[in-house]
Amino acid sequence: MPSRPADWPDLNPDQRAAVTASMDPQLVVAGPGTGKTRVLVCRAAHLIEHEAVTPSRLVLVTFTRRAAQQLTSRLAALVGPEAQHVRAGTIHHFCYKTLRAHSAPAGVHDDFIVVDDTVTDAFWQRWYEAHERWCEANDLHSYRQVKTHVSRIKLGIDTVSGQLTEGLRAYGEMLGDRGALDFDDLLVKTRDLLRNHPDVRADLVDETRAVLVDEFQDTDPVQFDIIRRLGEVGAHLYCVADDDQSVYRFRGARPANLRRYIDRFDCSAERGTRHVLTTNYRSNRSIYAVAEAVLDADERLKQRGDIRTSDAGTQPVQLVACDDPEAERTHVLRQLHDWLDDGAERSDLAVLTRWNRRLAALERACLRAGLACETSQSEALLDTPPAQKLHALLRVVDARRRGRPLDAPMTELLSHLLPDDTMARLRDFGERSMPDATLWTAFQTVVSNEQARRSAGLDSATDRLDQTYATITNLLQNTQEDGLTIGAFTRTALRQLGDPLQLLRRYADTLTDPASRPSVRQAGTVLDEWRRAQARDARAGDPPRLLLHHRTPQITRLWRQLVRRALDLETDPPAPLPEMQEALFARPADEGIPPLGADDVVLTNDLEALLRWAERTGAFSGSTDTPQILLLAPDGALPSGQKTLLGVDPDDVHVVDPESTFHSPSVRLVKLLQMTSGPSAPEPLFPEYVMVDLEATSTDPRHCRVAEIGALKVRDGTVVDRFSELVQLPEDLTADERETLRTVCGLDPASDFDEARPEAAVWADFCAFVDGAPLVAHNGQRYDFRVLRRLANTHEADAHWATTYDLLPAAHELFPDLRRYDAAHLRETLLDDDADTAHRALADCEDQQRILARMQGERARRRRRLAHEPLLPLLVAALTYESPAPEALSDDAQVFLQVGHTWALRDASPAGDDLRSLLPRALPDRLRQHALYTLIDEEALLTASAGLQPGLARRLAALFAPYADRPLRSEALADLLAHLALWGEETTPQGEDVITLSTYHSAKGLEFERVVCMDVHDNAFPPYFARDPEERRESRRLLYVGMTRAERHLVLTYPKRERGYDRRPTAFLDAAPDELLRVTDAAP
Repeated sequence: MPSRPADWPDLNPDQRAAVTASMDPQLVVAGPGTGKTRVLVCRAAHLIEHEAVTPSRLVLVTFTRRAAQQLTSRLAALVGPEAQHVRAGTIHHFCYKTLRAHSAPAGVHDDFIVVDDTVTDAFWQRWYEAHERWCEANDLHSYRQVKTHVSRIKLGIDTVSGQLTEGLRAYGEMLGDRGALDFDDLLVKTRDLLRNHPDVRADLVDETRAVLVDEFQDTDPVQFDIIRRLGEVGAHLYCVADDDQSVYRFRGARPANLRRYIDRFDCSAERGTRHVLTTNYRSNRSIYAVAEAVLDADERLKQRGDIRTSDAGTQPVQLVACDDPEAERTHVLRQLHDWLDDGAERSDLAVLTRWNRRLAALERACLRAGLACETSQSEALLDTPPAQKLHALLRVVDARRRGRPLDAPMTELLSHLLPDDTMARLRDFGERSMPDATLWTAFQTVVSNEQARRSAGLDSATDRLDQTYATITNLLQNTQEDGLTIGAFTRTALRQLGDPLQLLRRYADTLTDPASRPSVRQAGTVLDEWRRAQARDARAGDPPRLLLHHRTPQITRLWRQLVRRALDLETDPPAPLPEMQEALFARPADEGIPPLGADDVVLTNDLEALLRWAERTGAFSGSTDTPQILLLAPDGALPSGQKTLLGVDPDDVHVVDPESTFHSPSVRLVKLLQMTSGPSAPEPLFPEYVMVDLEATSTDPRHCRVAEIGALKVRDGTVVDRFSELVQLPEDLTADERETLRTVCGLDPASDFDEARPEAAVWADFCAFVDGAPLVAHNGQRYDFRVLRRLANTHEADAHWATTYDLLPAAHELFPDLRRYDAAHLRETLLDDDADTAHRALADCEDQQRILARMQGERARRRRRLAHEPLLPLLVAALTYESPAPEALSDDAQVFLQVGHTWALRDASPAGDDLRSLLPRALPDRLRQHALYTLIDEEALLTASAGLQPGLARRLAALFAPYADRPLRSEALADLLAHLALWGEETTPQGEDVITLSTYHSAKGLEFERVVCMDVHDNAFPPYFARDPEERRESRRLLYVGMTRAERHLVLTYPKRERGYDRRPTAFLDAAPDELLRVTDAAP
């Protein structure tokens, strides 16, 4: 073997032989825990350093994006920054890049997009519902089974027949209209490209010197064909596989591909092209021996006994019989608690179940038991309502950008924004009344035409239709803004789409606005001024300081992290130690905290203790320039009769919450930080805009005659100019139009229009008044803006505003419980103004401006009340040290306790590492043993909707982060959509200090110190539907995969009776050595 750097990992002889093998096609058979990742990484490094393979010509094909990132990260440790040029990703990603580079010969659009499951699921679900009888007759019992069958047809595994032929044709047309490919198309078209175009094959080999493939046993026939063809034309192939872990037959994976690869490239041990890694470094001897006994001895590439374990431990695997599924869950919880009591970390524990449906019950049981957990079947980020709506909106924006038909993406967006019954009525109306129109056209017609709405049976849905139309058009108008980035647009869209991203949203109406408490508002001003001065003076090297002081050192440490993260400080604020620990603390005048002055701020819960500490340490200079002191405990003031100490007058100390509304210094600190971080006053909608209103002869924007235009110019939230003009009426007004002007608009056609000017002249003056500023109106997208666009197309004056904004969606978002959202009801409800609804245009503008101010004020209040939700676990930890009586906690504190505990159970807080370093035991455990736990509503923990997942906003931000600064109207948007389709959320933050709950399939590739495998009975292994020997063999392999996730401890469980049937342990365990498998009954 060539010499290798000292920082390379140690390799055993088998691994070393595999890493340094020749450039002939190679196969490495790597069982669980035998170091396949190490071998792959070292092989890549060997090719770069010893075979002169340029990193950009090295392809690493992995099963997931996360695996690709892990490999490239470890490769970088060996070869340095060159590793970033290695082309690592999934086979679908490789095909996507190949088709992008060779779109013309591949017969695909050069700007094709990739659709994900959201789009394909929607199509096949509708198709299944329309052809359910045929599907049931053909053993297809759900749209997912239809979709899987279609995938297998496209991959050449199954054949098409019957009505599905027409379904595939319609599916192809849908993709064609979008200029899109699905995942199977990526594979099939790449295979055909390589098969039919020798010149492309030659180009690919020039670009690709070597292809390293992980998890080769999971390839389907088309993937195998792609890899094989690359090898046949000169690319070096290096495949790592384990036939014992092939468990994806339902996806088309074929273990037979391993045999085909061996035969095609003549891989053998004699030729040095087939290697078996024989040392298992993960599981101990008893675990691996019992797991290997599960496998069928025939047709394996490894023989029983070939693999030896580095850990010779023989602690028996436990097989525990439980009375029923509930008793099984109880035993699992008891086992998890025992392991945690034994010192195990949550991240080292896993529980595997055979069925997805079992995970939900297990998760509920864990949460009730206070066990922080995460499940493999937790709703994926892209399946949450906010992400689905945003994803669909981005597809609409991209279709508009590329000039593609909007029907399919717009229909998808509407399906996410409208209730199912409304969508069904809308589809029915379109098919009956507008058969040649798109659903988007039908929707616009129903929104703008009262008769169409009545025909569709959607009279009662008027508010929802108007809101949805206004939201979509608001956002599409927003895309026209010059220089708009993807990040800015997604933030705006997430707010306007209206889904809650925070758990605190549930309690928004009951939480106290910190600005409503004068003492908190004033203290917030002090802290905000300190923060501004700190940012301003940091460059000069002498910024003002913030000192935290509490009688309890543990609380001080928690406060430091809370303040640092809330105020986005680079370092922790200093905090003195209590008197008993003062010997460990440097005196401020020496190398610790210099004497504090008038620009500095101190937060304390005990004024006397603070001042006596300052006297001992010289922290205060003794002059009149004492720091500003914010007292977070009203009972922590100086004793009565003591007027001053160290020159500090108690009357100059700012007492936060003297009324004791919040009953806790730590809760007061959180409210203070909310006040400091949130807006102190309503923020203007735009720096400058024009509020507009029209009076006209009907509510039909297509045919109404404009009678009056009113407008306000608003700059920095203040009205600076007004516009009001009557428009000369035509002579052919109908009686109905005249009546509308009198009763609705308050205008008399006979007397009020004597001085009115022609429409063209009024329009020209109005355009000059607007002067390009954004237009704002209530329900403007459905009516006012459509009328204005009609006038712009009629007259010559240049209407050059770029942005329009409808107030209706914001009214729904901020005041979701109103009965109606018309302007009159908003004025009456929000402004307490029940004046006559017949208004002139300018008067309506004045009302709308007042409504907007009320809405902006509510938005500011909401931002303050909901600020810093991710940091609430720090508050919960502080409360466990403060130990207030549960009945004494304020309503806000109880909400914070509930929400903070929920975040801790998911380990979703960015302060998770802080808590792990500061607490002697995990926060959920600590709280569960505390009296405060009596305030936790366990049912609320279990029934949180998908849109209220802890950390959802943070995960969404991480998902879009790589593209956030790139222009929205550019190819970057297509790149983002491809990223979402191909890789989803694999790079977004997840909980770390949690127990993993997973299905056997989802656990593949993971490893844990201690594992419980549930459902190890004769109706799960093999499952009742296993009809042929290969399905039974795969079931053996699946159980083997689950068992070999364990390193040191493995417990198998099963219910003795389930669903009215008796269950026995799976027969797969019959060959397990008796001395290594201990069979017991669960304790009662």
